[in-house]
Amino acid sequence: MLELDRVSKRYPQGQTALQAVSLELTPRSMHFLTGHSGAGKSTLLKLATAIERPSGGRIRVGGDDITRIPRRRIPFLRRTIGTVFQDHKLLFDRTVYENVALALQVCNFPRAKIHGRVQAVLGRVGLDGHRHKYPITLSGGEQQRVAIARALVNKPDLLLADEPTGNVDKELADELMDLFHEFQQFGMTVLVATHDLTQPQRLGLPQIQLHRGQVAS
Repeated sequence: MLELDRVSKRYPQGQTALQAVSLELTPRSMHFLTGHSGAGKSTLLKLATAIERPSGGRIRVGGDDITRIPRRRIPFLRRTIGTVFQDHKLLFDRTVYENVALALQVCNFPRAKIHGRVQAVLGRVGLDGHRHKYPITLSGGEQQRVAIARALVNKPDLLLADEPTGNVDKELADELMDLFHEFQQFGMTVLVATHDLTQPQRLGLPQIQLHRGQVAS
């Protein structure tokens, strides 16, 4: 589902974020991407969604080589990928429902089907009763669930999450990780970047450890 073949990323200032990283996530699997701050976790996720381009190597998503994907094709690529950002990236002048529905509207999803799809995904993440609220009125954990719902509403094949539990307590972190694990069991491929090593141990799932831009284990 996601394959990196000797991928490197060097920035113009001379910083090397990733160096010859190779990994493969098979369909319907869940992995944790671990490592210290600055190890290259966020960079790897940005490369997988074509937010940034690699300096070397090849990246495949669903069998398609996206290494030099034309800009016009990037929106179509992202329809197959759900992304949960560390800072949520919610629109605070729109309701929970509107934030999630926007992910379908920008893809020209049929209006008649948007309501049912949004209602279903909000129920799945435990926010069914919050659809008319604004994000500013929600707790940090609830805002994170809105971000997860927005990432899921398109029914992506691949779900990427960047430190999704970085600003929540342990109990909520466990709930969110259990939710990601549930998505994987329903057939989604999931990659979660985290510095919390207790989660892969608790769930008994594999981790890919980065150290200074390289795969350490």
